[in-house]
Amino acid sequence: MELRITTGSAKNKKLAVPDIPGFRAVQEIAKSSLFSIIGDKVEGAVCLDLFAGSGNLGIEALSRGAAWCDFVDGDKDSAEAIRKNVENCGFFEKSSVTLKNAVKYVAGTETKYDLIFMDPFYNDTSHTHLFKNLGNSLKDGGVIFYFHEDGVDITQILEKTLFEVVDTRKFGVSVYDVIKRKRGY
Repeated sequence: MELRITTGSAKNKKLAVPDIPGFRAVQEIAKSSLFSIIGDKVEGAVCLDLFAGSGNLGIEALSRGAAWCDFVDGDKDSAEAIRKNVENCGFFEKSSVTLKNAVKYVAGTETKYDLIFMDPFYNDTSHTHLFKNLGNSLKDGGVIFYFHEDGVDITQILEKTLFEVVDTRKFGVSVYDVIKRKRGY
């Protein structure tokens, strides 16, 4: 599997992929779609890449002008691959890599983010608790992009949280939801 950055200052840089069974990266077409939704809002944004894997989404954001990205993954091989990729793309000074469970990270961080990318393993769908904690981590007007397999009941996951789905895009078996704070929250 070959991953690369598609646009910006690190365009065409290849990314190291962690050697993890079941690892799958966001397809290039889905990544392009996501960043066309974000548009200019990426410039100067503070980003969080949860379940970061190779760091593909966060590094793409940095390449397109984001000010900062925190990469979080609970797997040692992923954290190593992300460090290598951040260094290779020249974003060491604009990022941090944390080896930690996503729920624990979000529960403990005081940073507020403009953009949050979440691309967990598709069989890991118990994210209600994570979304409840994300309410403290998303800036007003911020956006969460949540990747999952087709058929996941996102309304059930978001029940009793501050969030709602405002758009959904499907690419084969992959789906991502664009999630924002409900009006009035």
